[in-house]
Amino acid sequence: MAEGSSNDAGKGKGIAEEKESEREILYKDEMQVEFVFNIGHVKDLELSMPYRAQLTNDKWNLFLRVPYFEEILLQFLKEEEEEDLKEGLPVTVYDKGGHEFPMMLKKFDKDYISYYVLNRGWFNFCDQKLLQENDVVALRTFRHAITNNLSFLATFTKMR
Repeated sequence: MAEGSSNDAGKGKGIAEEKESEREILYKDEMQVEFVFNIGHVKDLELSMPYRAQLTNDKWNLFLRVPYFEEILLQFLKEEEEEDLKEGLPVTVYDKGGHEFPMMLKKFDKDYISYYVLNRGWFNFCDQKLLQENDVVALRTFRHAITNNLSFLATFTKMR
């Protein structure tokens, strides 16, 4: 083996490509957000940072991990809504075109594990958007300007 070479010679290129891919996802996500601002859905133009999740083969539920998702959610959640999360809190998810998808947000606490699930409508969203396993979804939380209801903007990047 030549001096300075190693079995990991191609690793640097892989890392650079991965970072480029992340930048591309961020750019696409930002372009998709602009429309929702323009149509006036977002109250006081307060929109959370994105929570990104890679889709699994479960199209019925989107599992959202504590603590990062919860940290974002709590900035927008009202006290009286916190108890509703156990039974399910009706929310509206918007796509980049402003189309509405009614869903349910629930919090599950089992043993020492907590997680959130977005369902009852998640399948319809995935089906209409032709989303598949490994695609990346970015959720941004906000309050609707007219209804003041908890809402999400869902943007996505197809990974195939």
